[in-house]
Amino acid sequence: MTLVAHFYYLVSMRALIFLLLGLIIISCRNSGESEQRDESPKPQPESSKNSASYTSAKWHFSAEIPQGFEIFEGELPGEAPVINFYDSSIEKQPPFGIHNDASMAYITVLPKGFGVDGPGGPRKSIQDWDEDLPLSFNLDRQNSYVYLMENGQPWAAALRFQSPPPGWKEYGGIYIFYQVDNFRAECFSSNTGEEIPMDQCNPMEGDAMKFYGDVSEEKKTTLNAILESLYFIDPSREREETRDLIKVEMPQENATVSSPLEIKGEAKGYWFFEATAPVRLVTGSGKVLAEKYIEAQGEWMTEDWVPFKGKIEFDTKEKRGYLIFSRANASGKPEHDRMLRIPVIFD
Repeated sequence: MTLVAHFYYLVSMRALIFLLLGLIIISCRNSGESEQRDESPKPQPESSKNSASYTSAKWHFSAEIPQGFEIFEGELPGEAPVINFYDSSIEKQPPFGIHNDASMAYITVLPKGFGVDGPGGPRKSIQDWDEDLPLSFNLDRQNSYVYLMENGQPWAAALRFQSPPPGWKEYGGIYIFYQVDNFRAECFSSNTGEEIPMDQCNPMEGDAMKFYGDVSEEKKTTLNAILESLYFIDPSREREETRDLIKVEMPQENATVSSPLEIKGEAKGYWFFEATAPVRLVTGSGKVLAEKYIEAQGEWMTEDWVPFKGKIEFDTKEKRGYLIFSRANASGKPEHDRMLRIPVIFD
């Protein structure tokens, strides 16, 4: 190699080295910037959870509280403990008892009662009402009431128990107040039958109250969802999931059914009492179509699975409903209740 060629060779090699070093520096810089971008905060997706679980260890119950509702735990006058599940848009502040503005949507839980009468106006016992509430526990149906407006819609309900939940007093209960739009009340004298001012109304002496308005279907649906999720806890034992106690083979969920409706499945022996357990068929609006029993098809005094069957005859023009299986509960204690709701379509 000549001296000139050797010179150009060294120059070209040096240029190549600088070029490689430049590329390495650029690459490292880009890499650092990339790592820095990766470490920067990323927008988090909004939570899809639309409810929060609530449990009262003192009063032994749980419920799911939807978005837009809040919880209050405290006392009413007379040191009466109260838990409110209430619409957060309510302008008034809790605690809420059982005599409030009908335009408010809330549930009042009174474990020891409150020592006053329930809401005024026309009412029916749950036993005599031809509809149903979506509950996971049984009631004293004769002493639980729905309060009705003139159009027949329930604007409130008062729930009592056959046997008090753990830690509750005999007169403890749950009150539900559906939001009523355009609420209006009238009172009529028991002596003359004529309308009198509300501040002169005395239902205790026979004056008749009448309520008018429109129940908010949105708030009613939300409050009923809270009721459906609410269950009581036995502090002496671990709660078993309903799916671990009963399995329904027929009808399947959302099956199209006709009368007579054949029912088959299996349940743990302690789902039954005297080899039977109650089952009800209701419409989507809550009207009770039939109340019957499923029957164990074998020895039921066992902790093993036992086949059952039953049959319900019904007649309805509605399109959808629920088949509701209830655990037989001779004690009447709500912490021992279990219910399974199977949605069905009427043929």
